[in-house]
Amino acid sequence: MPITCNVKINPIAKDDFYSLDYKVMGLTFAIHQKLGRFWDEAIYQSELAYQFQKTGLAEAALEVPIQVSYHDFTKFYYMDLLLNNAVLYELKTVLALAGEHHKQALNYLLLTGMRHGKLINMRPSSVESRFVSTNITPAKRYEFSLDETEWQDLDEDSVSLKRLVVDLLNDWGAFLSTDLFYDAVIHFRGGEENVVKEIEVVDNGRLIGKQEKHLLNPKTAFNISAVTRHERQHAEHLRRMIRHTNLKAVQWVNFNHDLIAFRTLFP
Repeated sequence: MPITCNVKINPIAKDDFYSLDYKVMGLTFAIHQKLGRFWDEAIYQSELAYQFQKTGLAEAALEVPIQVSYHDFTKFYYMDLLLNNAVLYELKTVLALAGEHHKQALNYLLLTGMRHGKLINMRPSSVESRFVSTNITPAKRYEFSLDETEWQDLDEDSVSLKRLVVDLLNDWGAFLSTDLFYDAVIHFRGGEENVVKEIEVVDNGRLIGKQEKHLLNPKTAFNISAVTRHERQHAEHLRRMIRHTNLKAVQWVNFNHDLIAFRTLFP
């Protein structure tokens, strides 16, 4: 199986989730009040799991692995706290929750087929939390379409990239984290030393500096994104990037929900 979890996931209904969450947050506030806000995530994870079991509120499992595989590529994700094999809680100890934290939790829901989860941040003086939910089922993730109208097979590297991404989509489905696809592409192209290269940034022949980019070859970069709005602006900024390097093109793969667009961009 391309995506596996070592426990059997049993998604629950929204009302059941909210009922459970009300009790979970009561314990969370109590633990935050007792321990304070300056501990690492692992401390809060351990104490929450202990209190859930002690009170009989829920069965709790820590650091539950999710394995994503394709041929000889494997990537593991670890869910902070799984309750009753049905609900995800991701714990953070950061100044404030950000969009990347939401994306991470949503990716876990999509990979496992769960519908509901929550982000909890224990670092602020008052507990910060956000609901994370999705209506996208595992079957729905395979209902995607491809748009190749603006793509050019510039070279064998470009052909190989498009073929690989399509194969991964057919195996894993869409809507998942773009980092997962980046990691797979890097793996199958020989590792970071062959893909992530430092290139010069210039302006009218003047060297501004150097920065690492993902390259298919010395003249072609690639970009994998999940831009759902302002796609033209994203494309324009990729073109600006090309203009200030020795690159000739960027092969851009964009995941806009269930539409996967392959585009070749020139300066």
